Amino acid sequence: MSSETDGTVEVDSTKIHQMDTIAPEKIDTVPTITKSSELTKSSEDKTNLLLYEKISLGMTYEQVKEKLPTTNSLHAEDHNEELASKGLQESIQEITFLTYKGKLEFNFKNNVLIRYSIVFNEPNGKKGNKLYSQILDYYGQQLGALEPVSIEEDNYYAQLNTWYLNPDYLLVVYNLNTGNITIAAQTTKPGQQQIP
Repeated sequence: MSSETDGTVEVDSTKIHQMDTIAPEKIDTVPTITKSSELTKSSEDKTNLLLYEKISLGMTYEQVKEKLPTTNSLHAEDHNEELASKGLQESIQEITFLTYKGKLEFNFKNNVLIRYSIVFNEPNGKKGNKLYSQILDYYGQQLGALEPVSIEEDNYYAQLNTWYLNPDYLLVVYNLNTGNITIAAQTTKPGQQQIP
């Protein structure tokens, strides 16, 4: 029986046939964390991954060149003479790193190394995420616990992890928009402003 004012409908009097059913198997929807496979690296890759052991921030260009004889000559930062007049110079090498074409860049201010980085690209998000996880695992084994940081600005999304090397910082950044993976050493903690 229904009431015109309360919106209920008359009860359906159709007979329901009951029968035994087997309940479907319960599916676990909680994602599992799987340890990524080990990073496959050549001896040159290992040297580049452990560059912080060979190259220290604060070195001169000549000292870097002595440690890595293949280092290219210096030129104005971003080929910008205004930056060069402020003492900013860089040396960029094309490298193959973990089977990817990439670049190794040294940044100098007044002939003192202030940052270096290795940048390469994996446009496939699934492969890029796996590779990024493998790199984090590798550095975690070498350096211990990392400090994760998330960056979200406009349409820019990145995963950033750091290790404190005393007095410098090692960063591993994965830009989710571009697929760029960057491994860098710098004197300031991410988010801190660099003192000129």
